[in-house]
Amino acid sequence: MDTSLQPVNPGERKVAKPESGDEIRSTDVVFDCPHCGHNLCVDFHGAGLILNCTECSKEVQVPIPEGMNVDDLDLAPEQTLGQLFQTRRALARADKRIAELEEIVASLKDRRSVLEKSRMTTLHHYAELSSMCQAVQHSQAEITGTVNKMLEIIAAEQQH
Repeated sequence: MDTSLQPVNPGERKVAKPESGDEIRSTDVVFDCPHCGHNLCVDFHGAGLILNCTECSKEVQVPIPEGMNVDDLDLAPEQTLGQLFQTRRALARADKRIAELEEIVASLKDRRSVLEKSRMTTLHHYAELSSMCQAVQHSQAEITGTVNKMLEIIAAEQQH
């Protein structure tokens, strides 16, 4: 099983899933999420950290196994340096993704402004068309009234 922990945010790490079919090592901490009961597995170096559950995404604290001291969780200097480089690379990727998402958000805001202007123009046109339709209906009612009066006059003349 890949028990290396990928940084999610500075100070946060992703929890691995033991159900993935990977082998659980004796140095792994296996525990259940207190929120959803999902079975989780983390390398012992993650003991005591607060992580996000892979199932429900809620924060969980990785338990510290009995008999283990906090000093046991410290990495060797070469491991710390390697983890520092991994964290820096992950941070650089995250910063790049943030910049990409900010560009997308700006583009969407611009598109929204254009669509709102178009919507307002369309609503104005609908109001004008509605007013014109009402004027046509009023004119048709006047014409119908006039035609009816003309028919009454013709009918009256035919009876004489």
